[in-house]
Amino acid sequence: MEIQWKFFFIFGSFLITYLILIPDLSFKTSYKIPRYYHFFNRDLNTTFNTYEKPGLSIQSRKLLILTYTTFFGDPFPIYPSSECGFNTSSFQVTNNKEQFKSSDVVMFHSRNLPSMQELKYLNNLRGKDQLWIYFTLESIYNNPDVNDIDKYFNASATYGVDTDIPFPYRYHKKRLQIDESYSKDRFLNKTRMVAWTVSNCNGDARNKLALKLISYGVDIEVTGGCAARFPKRFSSKCRGRPCYEDLRDFKFYFSAENSLCDGYITEKYWSSGLNFDVIPIVLGGSNYSDPRLAIPGSFIDAMSFDSPKTLADFILDVSSNSTKYNSFFEWKKHWQLDSSSFFCMLCDKLRNGINFRTNPLLKTMNREKCTRPQEKFNIWINQN
Repeated sequence: MEIQWKFFFIFGSFLITYLILIPDLSFKTSYKIPRYYHFFNRDLNTTFNTYEKPGLSIQSRKLLILTYTTFFGDPFPIYPSSECGFNTSSFQVTNNKEQFKSSDVVMFHSRNLPSMQELKYLNNLRGKDQLWIYFTLESIYNNPDVNDIDKYFNASATYGVDTDIPFPYRYHKKRLQIDESYSKDRFLNKTRMVAWTVSNCNGDARNKLALKLISYGVDIEVTGGCAARFPKRFSSKCRGRPCYEDLRDFKFYFSAENSLCDGYITEKYWSSGLNFDVIPIVLGGSNYSDPRLAIPGSFIDAMSFDSPKTLADFILDVSSNSTKYNSFFEWKKHWQLDSSSFFCMLCDKLRNGINFRTNPLLKTMNREKCTRPQEKFNIWINQN
């Protein structure tokens, strides 16, 4: 009897502990230990590498990527593609949360993060081999503070060079050989100076610069929700998005960012500027001369000039000189806009290995990367 009593006591204690700790049954799939080998052990200084075990390649198994959140309510922009230049058949993408426990990689969009309570709960469910990736394309100012969540994430996927998985607004690469077919006169028949499409009126820095340039004789025509704030307006043929019909007569496009943050270079440069044979006049917090961030010789960098006045003088000079103007399109012979996708870049990194940093989010999303450029601008804008 004494032995039976001890047995029931031990069994009862175990049962109570299990019921307290048992996960939410809404996760209907059971946790599976990664099928072949251990590829991540929570040490942020280690490498996530799917080729880690000798003799085993990723082709011998499926690697499951779960996009846990939406992207502003829409599907996550990680779309399987067969055009990555390498075999991606072993990578599977799902948004089915019931596959959380069996997922090798889980991606979260910064602006759609679960609550802290849910993050803690998920963290308790995850296996030690599961990789969590923090994804954003927003400026640091437009993301939630990461101090409380840094410990949960192993890698970041965002713009700029200070990230584990580079997800720029556009990929670019050098041509293997010079392509002379891009030589033509782009100055011909252009009769208007600077176009600007802007609907977010909160970009204080770019508003100040636009008004300064206008005061120095640079003709800026504005369309969009903020056009009424500026002297000269034009009507868009493309409902607020720059397009060829809008820009074909213009020589420049004001590609000014709404946040001056290091590495933050958006479609305002990549699409609005480079797609339509106009010269982007860029204003941002980035080092545009870094070929990893922008294409050399393709833009006029506002803050590379001594003052707004010298910038305005240069714009006026280029606008009246066809040789100088056409020189800003020489890049087309040497560089090309790449068709690579977020999916391709993610898979490429996973198959080749990701080197993790200590506290990746605290470093990548450090707000000083925005405050320093803003302070520099505040001094620069008042130079004569």
